[in-house]
Amino acid sequence: MSVENTPQRLLRNSKEHANEPALSSPVNGDWETDTWAQFASYVIDISKALMALGFEKNDKLSIYSYNRKEWYGCYAAAQMTGGAGVGVYQTCSPEEVEWVVGNSDSKVVFVGNNPMDNGEKDKMPNYRLMKVLDQLDKVEHVVMMNGVEAFDNPKVMMWDDFIGKGSSVEESEVTDRTNTISMEDTASLIYTSGTTGNPKGVELTHGNWSFELDATDSIMEFHPGEKYVSWLPLAHVFGQLVDNHYWMKNALHMYVVDNPLNVVDFAKEIQPHVFIGVPRIYEKIYSNVKAALDAKAALKILLKVPGISGVLKGKLKEKIGMANCRFAITGAAPINTDILRLFQSLGVPIFEGYGMTENTAGATINYAGMNRIGTVGPAFPNTEVKIAEDGEVLIKGRHVMKGYYKNQQATAETIINGWLQTGDVGEIDADGFVKITGRKKEIYVTSGGKNIAPLIIEETMKSISIISQCFLVGDGRKFCSALFTLDAGAIIRDKLGVDANEVPKDPFEQMAKMKELGHTFDDFTGSDEVRAEVQTQVDVLNAQFSSPEQVKKFSILPRDLTIDDGELTPTLKIRRKQISENWSAEIEAMYAE
Repeated sequence: MSVENTPQRLLRNSKEHANEPALSSPVNGDWETDTWAQFASYVIDISKALMALGFEKNDKLSIYSYNRKEWYGCYAAAQMTGGAGVGVYQTCSPEEVEWVVGNSDSKVVFVGNNPMDNGEKDKMPNYRLMKVLDQLDKVEHVVMMNGVEAFDNPKVMMWDDFIGKGSSVEESEVTDRTNTISMEDTASLIYTSGTTGNPKGVELTHGNWSFELDATDSIMEFHPGEKYVSWLPLAHVFGQLVDNHYWMKNALHMYVVDNPLNVVDFAKEIQPHVFIGVPRIYEKIYSNVKAALDAKAALKILLKVPGISGVLKGKLKEKIGMANCRFAITGAAPINTDILRLFQSLGVPIFEGYGMTENTAGATINYAGMNRIGTVGPAFPNTEVKIAEDGEVLIKGRHVMKGYYKNQQATAETIINGWLQTGDVGEIDADGFVKITGRKKEIYVTSGGKNIAPLIIEETMKSISIISQCFLVGDGRKFCSALFTLDAGAIIRDKLGVDANEVPKDPFEQMAKMKELGHTFDDFTGSDEVRAEVQTQVDVLNAQFSSPEQVKKFSILPRDLTIDDGELTPTLKIRRKQISENWSAEIEAMYAE
């Protein structure tokens, strides 16, 4: 395992790649780029300011914002000064912020923006924090990132004032602190999504990160200067692995997306060499590509003609931002295999992997020469994966967490004899490829005693082009039913004839576009024609499943599932309990005699 930690890698990059681009951020429609020397100096300035404020080794700081330059700088500075960074999703409610910041014992909170707040103060991190700051006794300082409005509180300071605090601290004091870091020291606290209660703080060490980075490097090799697009929320383990650690390990040139809705547009402009996504992103791209191919039958024929196919595939790859992509990863949730097959037929190397926060992101992954669609790949190097008697997937390796912060009981229940109890159900084939079939806690048992794994069925139903989300109902019921939501973007494209490139990405703008075209969303959610279309496709897809697993009834909801309504996690996983509560009337109606 590497003996170098991430702060040391940053200092090395500042010398070996001093004048090479490190980080590019969007500023007024253009790119503002820091070299490695400039970014390292920036982190050191933040570190000096933290030390001036009394930030000690093993202290914690929270970062409450979407991705931006200050996020990377504050996280790196936390580690450089021997402390730990705590990411807070920019969509977190005041109550969630209070829990994460308070439970982590954070001394400092950095506050940025939520680019999807749509101008609503109740969704802005600064206003949400303001509501609970008086309950956070351990918070000594709140620092507003550039451009964020401050509020009247003695703990609050602006960014420039904060940086100015470090003028009395020598750079050598920072590097001296860095040199005291051991692999056993906590580097990060990452709070789980909290689908079933308060999030738990996963304590990851510098050793956990180093092990995971070495394993990742053995599978996907990238070189200094190659491009990467940062858009995954940095409070998520996957985002931190690549955007905060792998980026530095390999001195990549990282571009920061200003809004997660713009990730594909940014990829088209930048044409990154490596791309990390969740299924929802690939679903959107797949839907547009498939619609284009279905609309132009000649394209499908030409894609099979030698010589011509190469040119067409190259143009298609460029249109979706994948012209230079040598390795793309999908994870965090199951993905429809049709999506992977289409991308790989176009020469786009998208590989499905698997892991969790508790094992520092990745435990298994497909890759070139070891790729089996329908699985999540073989285990990482020096990682053990086995299946327990009850079907649960167990993981062992040096990337398994130190434990849950201040929660010994949960730690003891989750790590048993060195094996991480994942809570996922799966199987391993004769060649070592792992397949995930569901979550232990999410297995439905029908009133007839049949076990149902909802994830696979839901992902299959989401292949219907007009469907955005699918929530399977069936636990304790006579049969399975589903709640569907419609994809407003697909409606605008397929029903209203708007070119895919002209379809707005923001949900509010999509509704405005429909109105402009003389329609409302209700015209489609309540349409008998749309329902009949969905029914036809459900009937076709049902043939893939046994009778107890088939969707016998469904309801189309009047809106999509949202993070703000508690129905989705920040990484767009569905929250079953909340969905069941929010739409209980619709669910019961499907079972009314």
